[in-house]
Amino acid sequence: MSAKEKMSAVILAGGKSSRMGQNKMFLPLGGKPVILHLLEVVKQVFAECIVVTDEPALYQNYAVKVVQDIIVCREKNSLTGIHAGLFTAQYPFAFMLAGDMPFVQPQVLSYLCTYADDCDVVVPKGGRFYQPLCAIYHKNCLPLIEKQLRDGIFRIDRFFPQVRLCEVDIIELKHFDPKGYTFFNINTPEDYVKACKIYQMLQCQGQFSGR
Repeated sequence: MSAKEKMSAVILAGGKSSRMGQNKMFLPLGGKPVILHLLEVVKQVFAECIVVTDEPALYQNYAVKVVQDIIVCREKNSLTGIHAGLFTAQYPFAFMLAGDMPFVQPQVLSYLCTYADDCDVVVPKGGRFYQPLCAIYHKNCLPLIEKQLRDGIFRIDRFFPQVRLCEVDIIELKHFDPKGYTFFNINTPEDYVKACKIYQMLQCQGQFSGR
């Protein structure tokens, strides 16, 4: 599969940022907000990019399609964002990414895309734990997601047994991302301090050139 031709990218930017105390998407990192680092990467790889957020006005200057949740639930959850992004995507597959992951490596995204043709979900897995917010979903998943949301079940992987699932061991991805920085996300002020240090290190290694 050529991801650039056949897949959308969906950035989930609807979190409450309660542990951070401010909107994580717009924390400065090397002079640019976190969300812009992620946008620049996904636009390298995918033909379409969508941001799912409940604050669309914040993204009006980013030249990206912006949508809001279609199904509104009693509590905030990522599954409504996955649903909105997948429903809106113009391609059958959508690569879902949490918006607070500034160090996503394009080679990791492209490698995961190679598994998509015969699957409904492609998800990295480390031990017993999935990375469902750095994963690929086919529109075949929409009815199952909608049923879960109607039933008030918000855990993403609950519908995985009902679809063609491809689990990719995170060890396979170390060839492209030895330190696993793709899966680093910013939840707390301490995470942000660490992110600034990682950014400086990666910049010194030339990994942010051209972004």
